[in-house]
Amino acid sequence: MRIPFITYRENNDGVLRYYILQKDFPHNVGIIQSQPNSTAICQSVVPGYNLWVVFDGTLQGNFVQAKIDYAKELQVVYDNMAAFFWAERICLDKKRFEKFKVKSDVSTN
Repeated sequence: MRIPFITYRENNDGVLRYYILQKDFPHNVGIIQSQPNSTAICQSVVPGYNLWVVFDGTLQGNFVQAKIDYAKELQVVYDNMAAFFWAERICLDKKRFEKFKVKSDVSTN
């Protein structure tokens, strides 16, 4: 099975940031954030965690394709990125991401 995404990290101005890249064209880039971004054209929550994969352009820059229903296609890509990040990063190192786990306020008797 071909893996559709890769993850990487970069140190920007002393802040370590995590990214996810779509291997195929149009090579969308998502940044992993602990807060949603209300101005992003696309984002998806990582299941069970207070983490979002937020649109951060493409390898070519801050571009989107100009075609009908592209926003729906883009949302599917970012949903898949979030699922990939959960399966390939979080599940393999749950302790590292424990502080981002969604806590349930429901108490059981």
